[in-house]
Parts: sequence; structure tokens; C-alpha cells
Amino acid sequence: MFDNVKRVTIQVESKIKCDVIQRIHLPGTTELTIQTHESAGLPAGFHEEPTSLPKALLIISPQFDKVTFRDLDIGNSKMELILQAFRSPHNLKHLKIIRFIRCGSDEGVDGVIIACNKDQVMEVEVEHGKPRGDNFF
Repeated sequence: MFDNVKRVTIQVESKIKCDVIQRIHLPGTTELTIQTHESAGLPAGFHEEPTSLPKALLIISPQFDKVTFRDLDIGNSKMELILQAFRSPHNLKHLKIIRFIRCGSDEGVDGVIIACNKDQVMEVEVEHGKPRGDNFF
């Protein structure tokens, strides 16, 4: 029914839950964006450690070549965990780009980003800064 869907955006109100994300099944999808919902009062974060994220995304679509996190409460330490999880062996063979846009990171994580880009396993793009939202308190 949705075989032609190439891009998916998941908007999250408060917490990102991998068990909820993996209920989506769009095998032909190549791009995914996870972002805080427009009406949320605070930036969304992860309910659990984000290390299970690659497995959850594999269930949605093994064809992902680009994953973007936007305006989420991730920070440096969780960003490092996410990058480490995506660098570990998994079946997202097509993943080439992972982006973090205003996810609460700063220059303190740049060394990890440089190391990931140097490995040439995937390209990591980061726009440091605090999450933005019209209704954030």
C-alpha cells in the first residue's frame, strides 16, 4: 500500500520509544527524520538508551540511506552512543548519512564526529545548538 514512500518524518511529543518506532513497516523508504512535534512544550528525548535504534530502524526499512534527528533533546553523550550504535555491525547497509540538527550538542562531541567521518562508514553532519520549537518553555 505504501511501497512508493521514500521519505518519512516521525514527530514525537515527549519520548522516542524504539518499540513504537519499529511498528512502522515501510520497506522502500530511504530517508527518515525524527523530530519533536510542532506542538510540544519541550524537546523530545529518548525513553531508553538509543543503542537499540539501528535495530528498530532496520525493521522499518533496511533501505535507509539518510537518517536525520531534528530539534531533539539528545546532547553530546547520547549522540556519541547513537553514533557508536550505528558504527557497529548492523544490516543498514545503505546508510550513508546521519544528521543531527539542533539536538543539544556542542563542540565537545566534534572529535567523535571527525572519527566517524574519517572511517568513511557513514557521513555525520551536525548543526550544534539547542532544540528550537514554537511552544518550548
